[in-house]
Amino acid sequence: MNTEETQSQTNNQWEIAEDRRVEAEGERACYERTRRVAEKQRSAMEHRRQVREKEREIGERLRDTERRGERLAAEYSTHSLRAQIESVKVQISQLSSRLASIEALCKAMHEQL
Repeated sequence: MNTEETQSQTNNQWEIAEDRRVEAEGERACYERTRRVAEKQRSAMEHRRQVREKEREIGERLRDTERRGERLAAEYSTHSLRAQIESVKVQISQLSSRLASIEALCKAMHEQL
C-alpha cells in the first residue's frame, strides 16, 4: 500500500467516525426531545389530576354547606314553630280565663233574673 492509499483509508475512517458521531448526536437529541415531551405529558396529567381533586373537594364542600344550610333552616323553622305554639298556648290560656269570667258573669246575671 502506498501512502496515498493509506491516507485515503485514514480519511475514510475519520469520515465514517464523524458520520457515526453526528448520527449518535442526532439520536441523543431525538431521545432528549422525546424525554421532554413525555415529561410535559406527565406534568399535564398531574395538573389535570390535581384540578379534578380540587373540583371534587369543592363539590364536597358545597354539598356540606347545602346540608348545613338545610339543617339550619330546619332548626330555625322548628324554633319558629315552637315559639308560635307557645304564643298560641298563652293566647288559649288567656281566652280560657276570659271565658271563665264571662261564664261567671252570665251565671250571675241569670241568677238575678
